[in-house]
Amino acid sequence: MAEPGFRRYYLGQTASFFGDALTPLAIAFAVLHLTGSAVDLGIVILSTRLPIIALTLLGGAAGDRFSRRSIMLIADLTRLAAHGVTAVLLLTGSAHLWMLVALQLIAGAGSAFFNPAAVGLVSSLAGKENLQAANSLISISRSTVSIVALGVAGALVALVGPGWAIAIDALTFAVSAVFLSRLPRLLPGGDRGQGRGLLAGIGEGLAEVGRRTWLWVWIVHLAVANALVISPILVLGPYVADRSLGGAPAWSAIGIAYAIGGLAGGVVSAHWRPARPMVAALLAFLLIAPLPALLALPAPVWQLVAAGVAAGGQVTAHNVIQTTALQRHLPAGAVARAASVTMLGGLVAAPVGMGLAGPAASFFGTRPVLLACAATAVLVTAVTLLVPAVWRIRDDGSREPVPS
Repeated sequence: MAEPGFRRYYLGQTASFFGDALTPLAIAFAVLHLTGSAVDLGIVILSTRLPIIALTLLGGAAGDRFSRRSIMLIADLTRLAAHGVTAVLLLTGSAHLWMLVALQLIAGAGSAFFNPAAVGLVSSLAGKENLQAANSLISISRSTVSIVALGVAGALVALVGPGWAIAIDALTFAVSAVFLSRLPRLLPGGDRGQGRGLLAGIGEGLAEVGRRTWLWVWIVHLAVANALVISPILVLGPYVADRSLGGAPAWSAIGIAYAIGGLAGGVVSAHWRPARPMVAALLAFLLIAPLPALLALPAPVWQLVAAGVAAGGQVTAHNVIQTTALQRHLPAGAVARAASVTMLGGLVAAPVGMGLAGPAASFFGTRPVLLACAATAVLVTAVTLLVPAVWRIRDDGSREPVPS
């Protein structure tokens, strides 16, 4: 927080994190109240992810080619407009499913450009020595405000409807844009002077990842986990809560527990630098398995809350370790592109999982699908740990040699 630029970025993102924590729950119950269909819920969630998949590589190339600050400003204003219109439609009772899908597509496009640029911007603002502390601080902020925001979201959905929660999210994008506008226009770390096109930049980003076995193996694990573990939870979790656990307050309680776990994970990761970061992150991922298993029963809410704490802790530690490894071991001018490849790998199979979770639950039943999620979490992690490259990457503060 000593760096003024990072402090401004941090404050803007803290406001945005609050809004981000409101919208998933609000959108989920908006769709369920509108149509009552788990399949429709999967379609709306899918519509947020599709533009991220289609545009993230382009966003990463743009983040290394142009001003990261400007790209993030435009993305925030785009998401402000998309969520603002969504809120108006819900509050006036004018929303139809196709409208929500279209607006989520626009919001997802903004995220596709914002997220890779943000990874590079933090590297420029914080400096190499402070990267893990900066990433941990951002994660702690996200988890802390989520604890409050998820409680607010549950109350808003239950008392006045989801439109108000989404309206607040729209306003937080405006706050983020204001703080971004106060950052210096020119920041170190980009690759803007090279004069190459965006398509060439995408190819170079793919090559940077391809030369690092530890990184692309990690990406494969992320892709499988997102498709077969996390996506079904996002779709079927609210459905189980709505049908068996009392609705939005129960899912909100699980989300708050997830945020508390994330806060704890952020505190731990601020001080913990494992010698073998991939191994540590993969073992931490196993903490997500109890959540889908208990949702399958469904277990009492207090047990699901405990599982939510474990799941939140693993995702924060995993993300901090991965992001810091990218920022430390890749050239500064390639961070946004490599981050975009990693994000794409983590998200590319998610729409398939989201699109199939509802139909699979309709065909096989919700319980078998969620139990399969828990088993997959254990199996894919065990297989990944058998790869020798997973054990070779070490974090001793030096940059990894890149094979020619």
